[in-house]
Amino acid sequence: MKKHTRILALLLALCMALSLAACSGNSGSSGSSSASGKTVVIGCQTDLVTLDPGNMYEPYANMISYAAYDMLYRVKPGTMGDPEPSVATGYKVDESKKVYTFTLRKDVVFASGNKLTAKDVVWSINRVLNMKDSNAYSMVKGITKVEAPDDYTVVFTLEDADASFLVKTTSNAYCILDSEVVKQHGGSDSGSDTAKAWLDTTSAGSGPFVIEKWTPKEQLVLKKNDKYWGTASNIDSIIIKEMTSVDAQITALKNGEIDISLGLDSETAKQLDGVENVSVATGTTALETFLVMSRDSAISPQMSNPLVQQAVRYALDYKSYLTMGGKGCTIPENIVQNGFPGALQRDAGYTDLDKAKELMKQAGYENGFDITLTCANNSSEGLEWTTIAQQVKSDLAKININVNIETLEATLVYDKMRNGTMPFYVMFWTPDYYDINNQFAFLPGTGDDGTAYGNRTKWEKTADNQKLWDLANQIKVETDTAKRASESEELQKAFDADNPFTFLLQHPKTFAYRSDTLENVSYSDLCKIDLCTLKAK
Repeated sequence: MKKHTRILALLLALCMALSLAACSGNSGSSGSSSASGKTVVIGCQTDLVTLDPGNMYEPYANMISYAAYDMLYRVKPGTMGDPEPSVATGYKVDESKKVYTFTLRKDVVFASGNKLTAKDVVWSINRVLNMKDSNAYSMVKGITKVEAPDDYTVVFTLEDADASFLVKTTSNAYCILDSEVVKQHGGSDSGSDTAKAWLDTTSAGSGPFVIEKWTPKEQLVLKKNDKYWGTASNIDSIIIKEMTSVDAQITALKNGEIDISLGLDSETAKQLDGVENVSVATGTTALETFLVMSRDSAISPQMSNPLVQQAVRYALDYKSYLTMGGKGCTIPENIVQNGFPGALQRDAGYTDLDKAKELMKQAGYENGFDITLTCANNSSEGLEWTTIAQQVKSDLAKININVNIETLEATLVYDKMRNGTMPFYVMFWTPDYYDINNQFAFLPGTGDDGTAYGNRTKWEKTADNQKLWDLANQIKVETDTAKRASESEELQKAFDADNPFTFLLQHPKTFAYRSDTLENVSYSDLCKIDLCTLKAK
């Protein structure tokens, strides 16, 4: 009996050992191979508010939309914004330059197994057209109708000729959704859409990955789409891990706990010099950090004064911001970043305290005033917004403006921004599509026909600023590169005379990755790391 008991005990111990071995795996290790494939971990501080392509607007949103969805065209990897076909095989434009006809591939399927056809394109665009409160609406509002004459042809008719339309189709607003699936979860192409909550938990696209789980402010998990119609990725899953500390990202990268760090700048990247199996790389970006000053006198009669806003621009010590931003930073004159036609740069010596004080006197605020400067616990390419806010506080004290810094969670700041309830705040912006027409989001205009930042600042369109729109309307349809650049320069000079912003920096992108676990690490400003072409070793 004792012998039988000992044998039974040994068998039980063996079963337990095998069970533990099966469960241990290496699911938490970076870039690891396992029975289910390879996992890549990206450490960064995203600004994700939603995963619904029809509501996305934030700079990191396209990194996700590009992985989970297809558009008609997408940005070519490694470029600032050059379009190349995605599910479209080509397009034609009629003589009016208002009618675009796209032909589609016939082999594209969604993750559900449903075929992608022209009706899905039409439904997806009409969904956004009927979501006028969404951030993506501004990208499609120039479309008067979109039609599908057959299963693989889509025809767009525009209200006006738009030289940037093809580039616009590379943005998340043009993501093609599986209409049959989304309709089952509240999706509508005629208004009253309620699918956002569901799309924040998953995806309904045809990209190489599907969204498996999103825990806001913690991490997002993408899984390989087994039904992907293109070349399959050799990566089984991608974890995008929220890491607010740059030092924590650097340590994790050194230790192999993450494969990519996106929170670096030129200074912090020096900590990785000489580290084995770690490569530091740079990319061009159109990301700019700026100050926003409301024109709503009900929020702040002092800060809404155009003379005070001009005084703020003269009072800032631009050389200090360049130093903070690090190698490669530049100062845009205003809304047109380097890399776009006719871009102008502001001289770092623009600071003029005497002129700033005189403007404050003309405004009736020679003795200054108190103002709250709101900033998110966020960063622009590794530069913390709180650091920027402290410098602004120091600079404006010299013209008797007493700045009280308010730091909030990023989502709260974005909500307040969209509702236009802050008198003074730090913000960043990068284009949704890479054409100068996108920068018109900063022009004056309120209400349904207004602009994104016109509404956010309550900056109204008037006879005094009509010249801005006259120039913008010329640029919008101009296809001659030299003429466009000349008109762009004129627009920037006119804009600089009166506007509710101060543009501080245009940032370069510095990132690092594990060269022993990854290859083909491509960066473009629109979608950050191109997850579609990323490869694991």
